[in-house]
Amino acid sequence: MKYYVEINDETIELDITERGDKLAISIGGRELLVDVREINAPSLYSMLMDNQSYELFIDAQGDSYNVLVNDELFRLKVQDEWARRLSNIQSRAHPAEGELQVKAPMPGAVVAVEVTPGETVKRGKGLVILSAMKMENAIKAPRDGTVKSVEVTAGQTVQQGQTLVVLE
Repeated sequence: MKYYVEINDETIELDITERGDKLAISIGGRELLVDVREINAPSLYSMLMDNQSYELFIDAQGDSYNVLVNDELFRLKVQDEWARRLSNIQSRAHPAEGELQVKAPMPGAVVAVEVTPGETVKRGKGLVILSAMKMENAIKAPRDGTVKSVEVTAGQTVQQGQTLVVLE
């Protein structure tokens, strides 16, 4: 499966497959076999890669991770293909003022509605959870605003481009 890892304002594409009890990770045409073992749940791991041993301490925060590798801290944002696609669709330019219709980026089923009319939201606040292709996707506010209306209900099926929430 493809993953996109953002580190130090650079995005790295990884293709990860399981090979027995190891992971085969392809990065820029190079393949690495990695053996990762959990030492102390939920955050301490041991990793063997290229005959080198690493101790990892991982602090997960949504799709972001603080990873301490042998005393060096890395801040990572990790997305799979669907999350990246959804993020790219949602990050298109939106007007800074006036009414904005937040639309479904793909067909799916509404799992939950996380806002109500009149509610003030900040950019990045979850508006609707949409299930598509067996994955749940958080549709987030593309800018600050006030929820003018909610056009869907939980359990409803929506089409791509259908208005979910209207912000003002």
